Amino acid sequence: MAGVALVAVVLLWGLGPPVTKLVTAPALVAVTIRLWASVPILVALVYATGGRISWNLLRRTWLAGALFGINLVMVFAALQHATVAVLSVISALQPAVVVALGPLFGDRPSRWHLSWTVVGILGAAIVVLGAGHRVHTSTLGVLFCLGSMLTFTAYFLIVRHVRSTQPISAFEWMAGAIFFSAVTVTIPAALLTRSSDWAQFGGTDWLYLGFVMLFVGIAGHVIMSWVTRFVQASRSSLYLLTMNVVAVLVAWPIHHESVTAWQAIGGLVVLASVAAVISRPPAPTAAPSTTPAEPAAGPGTERAAALPVLDRLPTAAPELR
Repeated sequence: MAGVALVAVVLLWGLGPPVTKLVTAPALVAVTIRLWASVPILVALVYATGGRISWNLLRRTWLAGALFGINLVMVFAALQHATVAVLSVISALQPAVVVALGPLFGDRPSRWHLSWTVVGILGAAIVVLGAGHRVHTSTLGVLFCLGSMLTFTAYFLIVRHVRSTQPISAFEWMAGAIFFSAVTVTIPAALLTRSSDWAQFGGTDWLYLGFVMLFVGIAGHVIMSWVTRFVQASRSSLYLLTMNVVAVLVAWPIHHESVTAWQAIGGLVVLASVAAVISRPPAPTAAPSTTPAEPAAGPGTERAAALPVLDRLPTAAPELR
Protein backbone atom coordinates (compact mmCIF):
# COMPACT_ATOMS: atom_id res chain seq x y z
CA MET A 1 0.00 0.00 0.00
CA ALA A 2 2.81 2.42 0.85
CA GLY A 3 4.41 1.67 -2.52
CA VAL A 4 1.18 2.51 -4.36
CA ALA A 5 0.88 5.75 -2.39
CA LEU A 6 4.47 6.66 -3.23
CA VAL A 7 3.79 6.12 -6.93
CA ALA A 8 0.76 8.41 -6.62
CA VAL A 9 2.93 11.13 -5.08
CA VAL A 10 5.52 10.79 -7.85
CA LEU A 11 2.83 11.17 -10.51
CA LEU A 12 1.09 14.09 -8.79
CA TRP A 13 4.27 16.02 -8.07
CA GLY A 14 5.62 15.23 -11.53
CA LEU A 15 2.52 16.79 -13.08
CA GLY A 16 3.05 19.99 -11.07
CA PRO A 17 5.49 21.89 -13.32
CA PRO A 18 3.87 21.22 -16.72
CA VAL A 19 0.37 21.96 -15.41
CA THR A 20 1.58 25.09 -13.59
CA LYS A 21 3.11 26.34 -16.81
CA LEU A 22 -0.33 26.22 -18.44
CA VAL A 23 -1.47 29.10 -16.20
CA THR A 24 -1.28 32.21 -18.35
CA ALA A 25 -1.68 34.89 -15.66
CA PRO A 26 1.40 36.70 -14.26
CA ALA A 27 3.26 34.85 -11.53
CA LEU A 28 2.31 37.19 -8.67
CA VAL A 29 -1.37 37.01 -9.60
CA ALA A 30 -1.47 33.23 -9.90
CA VAL A 31 0.47 32.60 -6.69
CA THR A 32 -1.62 35.06 -4.67
CA ILE A 33 -4.88 33.45 -5.79
CA ARG A 34 -3.55 29.96 -5.18
CA LEU A 35 -2.32 30.70 -1.65
CA TRP A 36 -5.41 32.55 -0.41
CA ALA A 37 -7.63 29.82 -1.87
CA SER A 38 -5.60 27.23 0.06
CA VAL A 39 -5.83 29.00 3.44
CA PRO A 40 -9.50 28.23 4.30
CA ILE A 41 -9.11 24.62 3.15
CA LEU A 42 -6.11 24.04 5.40
CA VAL A 43 -7.69 25.82 8.36
CA ALA A 44 -10.75 23.59 7.98
CA LEU A 45 -8.49 20.52 7.92
CA VAL A 46 -6.74 21.70 11.10
CA TYR A 47 -9.98 21.92 13.08
CA ALA A 48 -11.42 18.78 11.46
CA THR A 49 -8.43 16.81 12.77
CA GLY A 50 -8.66 18.25 16.29
CA GLY A 51 -6.00 20.95 15.94
CA ARG A 52 -6.20 24.70 16.41
CA ILE A 53 -4.64 27.91 15.16
CA SER A 54 -2.71 29.53 18.03
CA TRP A 55 -0.40 32.51 18.46
CA ASN A 56 2.42 30.07 19.15
CA LEU A 57 1.77 28.38 15.81
CA LEU A 58 1.80 31.71 13.98
CA ARG A 59 5.02 32.72 15.74
CA ARG A 60 6.70 29.49 14.68
CA THR A 61 5.61 29.52 11.06
CA TRP A 62 5.91 33.14 9.89
CA LEU A 63 9.49 32.99 8.57
CA ALA A 64 9.09 29.62 6.86
CA GLY A 65 5.81 30.78 5.36
CA ALA A 66 7.38 33.96 4.00
CA LEU A 67 10.17 31.95 2.36
CA PHE A 68 7.68 29.50 0.88
CA GLY A 69 5.66 32.35 -0.62
CA ILE A 70 8.79 33.79 -2.25
CA ASN A 71 9.64 30.30 -3.47
CA LEU A 72 6.28 29.89 -5.20
CA VAL A 73 6.68 33.22 -6.98
CA MET A 74 10.11 32.06 -8.15
CA VAL A 75 8.67 28.78 -9.44
CA PHE A 76 5.85 30.43 -11.39
CA ALA A 77 8.22 33.05 -12.79
CA ALA A 78 10.82 30.41 -13.71
CA LEU A 79 8.25 28.46 -15.71
CA GLN A 80 7.49 31.60 -17.72
CA HIS A 81 11.15 32.04 -18.69
CA ALA A 82 12.62 28.52 -18.60
CA THR A 83 11.72 24.99 -19.62
CA VAL A 84 10.31 22.41 -17.24
CA ALA A 85 13.45 20.32 -17.78
CA VAL A 86 15.77 23.09 -16.60
CA LEU A 87 13.64 23.86 -13.53
CA SER A 88 13.32 20.18 -12.63
CA VAL A 89 17.02 19.45 -12.92
CA ILE A 90 18.14 22.50 -10.95
CA SER A 91 15.56 21.69 -8.28
CA ALA A 92 16.86 18.12 -8.05
CA LEU A 93 20.13 19.52 -6.73
CA GLN A 94 18.47 20.53 -3.47
CA PRO A 95 19.38 17.40 -1.44
CA ALA A 96 23.03 17.82 -2.41
CA VAL A 97 22.97 21.48 -1.37
CA VAL A 98 21.54 20.52 2.02
CA VAL A 99 24.35 18.02 2.50
CA ALA A 100 26.93 20.65 1.61
CA LEU A 101 25.43 22.89 4.30
CA GLY A 102 25.53 20.04 6.81
CA PRO A 103 28.30 21.54 9.04
CA LEU A 104 25.97 24.41 9.92
CA PHE A 105 23.54 21.91 11.42
CA GLY A 106 25.82 19.38 13.09
CA ASP A 107 26.50 17.08 10.14
CA ARG A 108 29.90 16.65 8.53
CA PRO A 109 29.80 15.91 4.77
CA SER A 110 32.67 13.79 3.48
CA ARG A 111 34.68 14.19 0.30
CA TRP A 112 32.21 11.75 -1.25
CA HIS A 113 29.29 14.11 -0.59
CA LEU A 114 31.10 17.26 -1.66
CA SER A 115 32.52 15.63 -4.80
CA TRP A 116 29.15 14.35 -5.95
CA THR A 117 27.59 17.73 -5.18
CA VAL A 118 30.05 19.34 -7.58
CA VAL A 119 29.28 16.66 -10.18
CA GLY A 120 25.56 17.38 -9.82
CA ILE A 121 26.11 21.11 -10.33
CA LEU A 122 28.07 20.36 -13.50
CA GLY A 123 25.26 18.10 -14.68
CA ALA A 124 22.75 20.91 -14.15
CA ALA A 125 25.00 23.25 -16.15
CA ILE A 126 24.97 20.76 -19.02
CA VAL A 127 21.16 20.72 -18.98
CA VAL A 128 20.96 24.52 -19.08
CA LEU A 129 23.59 24.94 -21.81
CA GLY A 130 22.45 21.91 -23.81
CA ALA A 131 18.98 23.17 -24.73
CA GLY A 132 18.14 23.13 -28.40
CA HIS A 133 17.55 26.33 -30.34
CA ARG A 134 13.81 25.63 -30.46
CA VAL A 135 13.46 25.46 -26.70
CA HIS A 136 14.43 28.77 -25.13
CA THR A 137 15.58 29.28 -21.57
CA SER A 138 16.72 32.80 -20.72
CA THR A 139 19.32 33.85 -18.20
CA LEU A 140 16.51 35.31 -16.12
CA GLY A 141 14.78 31.95 -16.21
CA VAL A 142 17.88 30.19 -14.90
CA LEU A 143 18.18 32.75 -12.09
CA PHE A 144 14.55 32.18 -11.13
CA CYS A 145 15.20 28.42 -11.11
CA LEU A 146 18.21 28.86 -8.82
CA GLY A 147 16.23 31.24 -6.63
CA SER A 148 13.38 28.74 -6.28
CA MET A 149 15.77 25.99 -5.28
CA LEU A 150 17.66 28.11 -2.76
CA THR A 151 14.56 29.64 -1.15
CA PHE A 152 13.01 26.23 -0.75
CA THR A 153 16.23 24.91 0.75
CA ALA A 154 16.13 27.71 3.33
CA TYR A 155 12.46 26.91 3.97
CA PHE A 156 13.27 23.25 4.49
CA LEU A 157 16.07 23.92 6.95
CA ILE A 158 13.81 26.14 9.06
CA VAL A 159 11.05 23.54 8.96
CA ARG A 160 13.51 20.87 9.98
CA HIS A 161 14.52 22.85 13.05
CA VAL A 162 11.03 23.90 14.15
CA ARG A 163 9.33 20.58 13.47
CA SER A 164 12.02 18.68 15.38
CA THR A 165 11.69 20.87 18.48
CA GLN A 166 8.02 21.88 18.59
CA PRO A 167 4.86 19.70 18.91
CA ILE A 168 3.16 21.09 15.81
CA SER A 169 0.93 18.77 13.79
CA ALA A 170 1.23 18.39 10.04
CA PHE A 171 -1.96 20.25 9.18
CA GLU A 172 -1.26 23.02 11.71
CA TRP A 173 2.17 23.60 10.24
CA MET A 174 0.85 23.71 6.69
CA ALA A 175 -1.96 26.10 7.61
CA GLY A 176 0.37 28.54 9.39
CA ALA A 177 3.01 28.43 6.68
CA ILE A 178 0.52 28.89 3.84
CA PHE A 179 -1.17 31.81 5.64
CA PHE A 180 2.11 33.72 5.95
CA SER A 181 3.02 32.75 2.38
CA ALA A 182 -0.20 34.38 1.23
CA VAL A 183 0.47 37.52 3.28
CA THR A 184 4.04 37.75 1.95
CA VAL A 185 3.02 37.42 -1.68
CA THR A 186 0.09 39.83 -1.33
CA ILE A 187 2.40 42.75 -0.51
CA PRO A 188 4.38 42.79 -3.79
CA ALA A 189 1.24 41.76 -5.68
CA ALA A 190 -0.55 44.86 -4.43
CA LEU A 191 2.41 47.11 -5.25
CA LEU A 192 3.59 45.67 -8.56
CA THR A 193 0.49 44.43 -10.37
CA ARG A 194 -2.21 46.32 -12.22
CA SER A 195 -5.87 45.57 -12.79
CA SER A 196 -5.00 44.37 -16.29
CA ASP A 197 -2.74 41.70 -14.77
CA TRP A 198 -5.61 40.34 -12.66
CA ALA A 199 -7.88 40.42 -15.69
CA GLN A 200 -5.56 37.93 -17.38
CA PHE A 201 -6.50 35.28 -14.83
CA GLY A 202 -9.61 33.41 -15.90
CA GLY A 203 -11.02 30.60 -17.97
CA THR A 204 -8.85 27.49 -17.86
CA ASP A 205 -6.47 29.15 -15.36
CA TRP A 206 -8.99 28.26 -12.64
CA LEU A 207 -8.90 24.62 -13.71
CA TYR A 208 -5.11 24.36 -13.87
CA LEU A 209 -4.52 26.27 -10.65
CA GLY A 210 -7.22 24.27 -8.87
CA PHE A 211 -5.54 21.02 -9.89
CA VAL A 212 -2.15 22.22 -8.66
CA MET A 213 -3.58 23.51 -5.39
CA LEU A 214 -5.77 20.52 -4.48
CA PHE A 215 -3.92 17.57 -5.95
CA VAL A 216 -0.26 18.53 -6.40
CA GLY A 217 -0.18 20.63 -3.23
CA ILE A 218 -2.58 19.50 -0.51
CA ALA A 219 -3.29 15.88 -1.54
CA GLY A 220 0.32 15.20 -2.53
CA HIS A 221 1.70 16.40 0.79
CA VAL A 222 -0.90 14.60 2.88
CA ILE A 223 -0.19 11.32 1.10
CA MET A 224 3.56 11.85 1.42
CA SER A 225 3.21 12.56 5.13
CA TRP A 226 1.50 9.19 5.52
CA VAL A 227 4.04 7.38 3.31
CA THR A 228 7.01 8.47 5.40
CA ARG A 229 5.66 6.47 8.34
CA PHE A 230 6.28 3.28 6.36
CA VAL A 231 9.11 4.05 3.91
CA GLN A 232 12.60 5.09 5.05
CA ALA A 233 13.06 8.75 4.23
CA SER A 234 16.38 8.26 2.46
CA ARG A 235 14.72 5.71 0.15
CA SER A 236 11.66 7.85 -0.52
CA SER A 237 13.91 10.83 -1.34
CA LEU A 238 15.64 8.78 -3.99
CA TYR A 239 12.41 7.38 -5.43
CA LEU A 240 10.84 10.82 -5.61
CA LEU A 241 13.63 12.04 -7.86
CA THR A 242 11.74 10.24 -10.62
CA MET A 243 9.13 12.99 -10.44
CA ASN A 244 11.56 15.06 -12.51
CA VAL A 245 11.42 12.42 -15.23
CA VAL A 246 7.62 12.53 -15.15
CA ALA A 247 7.67 16.35 -15.37
CA VAL A 248 9.98 16.36 -18.39
CA LEU A 249 8.06 13.61 -20.20
CA VAL A 250 4.71 15.34 -19.67
CA ALA A 251 6.09 18.74 -20.71
CA TRP A 252 7.33 17.30 -24.00
CA PRO A 253 3.88 16.84 -25.67
CA ILE A 254 2.06 19.62 -23.76
CA HIS A 255 4.59 22.43 -24.20
CA HIS A 256 6.61 20.98 -27.10
CA GLU A 257 9.75 21.14 -24.95
CA SER A 258 11.84 18.46 -26.56
CA VAL A 259 14.91 17.26 -24.68
CA THR A 260 18.25 17.24 -26.47
CA ALA A 261 20.78 14.45 -26.08
CA TRP A 262 23.04 16.70 -24.02
CA GLN A 263 20.18 17.61 -21.70
CA ALA A 264 19.34 13.94 -21.23
CA ILE A 265 22.96 13.21 -20.33
CA GLY A 266 23.10 16.15 -17.94
CA GLY A 267 19.84 15.08 -16.29
CA LEU A 268 21.14 11.55 -15.74
CA VAL A 269 24.32 12.99 -14.22
CA VAL A 270 22.25 15.04 -11.77
CA LEU A 271 20.06 12.08 -10.78
CA ALA A 272 23.12 9.85 -10.34
CA SER A 273 24.92 12.44 -8.22
CA VAL A 274 21.96 13.01 -5.92
CA ALA A 275 21.46 9.25 -5.59
CA ALA A 276 25.13 8.90 -4.64
CA VAL A 277 24.82 11.67 -2.04
CA ILE A 278 21.70 10.16 -0.49
CA SER A 279 23.21 6.68 -0.38
CA ARG A 280 25.77 7.60 2.31
CA PRO A 281 24.66 9.39 5.49
CA PRO A 282 27.23 11.96 6.67
CA ALA A 283 29.00 11.56 9.98
CA PRO A 284 27.28 13.57 12.73
CA THR A 285 29.40 16.04 14.63
CA ALA A 286 27.16 15.91 17.68
CA ALA A 287 25.04 13.27 19.32
CA PRO A 288 21.59 13.17 17.73
CA SER A 289 18.50 13.91 19.77
CA THR A 290 16.92 10.91 21.42
CA THR A 291 13.42 12.32 21.11
CA PRO A 292 11.79 11.31 17.84
CA ALA A 293 9.75 13.88 16.01
CA GLU A 294 6.59 13.50 14.03
CA PRO A 295 7.24 13.31 10.29
CA ALA A 296 7.13 16.76 8.76
CA ALA A 297 4.35 17.50 6.37
CA GLY A 298 5.21 20.70 4.56
CA PRO A 299 6.60 20.56 1.04
CA GLY A 300 9.80 18.56 1.06
CA THR A 301 9.79 18.28 4.88
CA GLU A 302 8.53 14.74 5.32
CA ARG A 303 11.42 13.65 7.48
CA ALA A 304 11.94 12.44 11.02
CA ALA A 305 14.12 14.67 13.17
CA ALA A 306 15.90 11.83 14.93
CA LEU A 307 17.30 10.49 11.65
CA PRO A 308 20.64 11.62 10.13
CA VAL A 309 20.37 14.66 7.91
CA LEU A 310 20.41 12.58 4.74
CA ASP A 311 17.36 10.71 5.98
CA ARG A 312 15.62 14.06 6.17
CA LEU A 313 16.61 15.37 2.79
CA PRO A 314 14.00 17.29 0.84
CA THR A 315 12.81 15.74 -2.37
CA ALA A 316 13.10 17.73 -5.55
CA ALA A 317 11.68 21.09 -6.38
CA PRO A 318 9.68 23.35 -4.19
CA GLU A 319 6.10 23.21 -5.16
CA LEU A 320 6.91 21.33 -8.20
CA ARG A 321 5.10 19.01 -6.03
